[in-house]
Amino acid sequence: MSRVPIIQDEEATPEQAVIFDHSKIMFGRVANAVRAGSASPKLMQSLFSFIVAGLREEISGILAVRTKCLVILKTSTLNFCAY
Repeated sequence: MSRVPIIQDEEATPEQAVIFDHSKIMFGRVANAVRAGSASPKLMQSLFSFIVAGLREEISGILAVRTKCLVILKTSTLNFCAY
C-alpha cells in the first residue's frame, strides 16, 4: 500500500480537478506521479508549472518538445520506470 494516496478523478477536489484537466490537455493523460503529487495541490501546481516550462520550446530554444519527450521516455526506460 502506498503512503501517498493516488487520487482518482471522482475523488478529486476542485483544485485537484484543475491539475488533472491541465495534465490531460498537455499530455493526454494523468500520470500517477501527478495524481500522487496532487495530494498537495499547491505543491503540485508549482511542480506542474516547472514541468510545462521545461517542455516549452520558446523557453529553452534548444530542443523541440518531441525530442525532450523522447529523452524523458528513454531515461525512464533506462531506469526501469513504468512512466
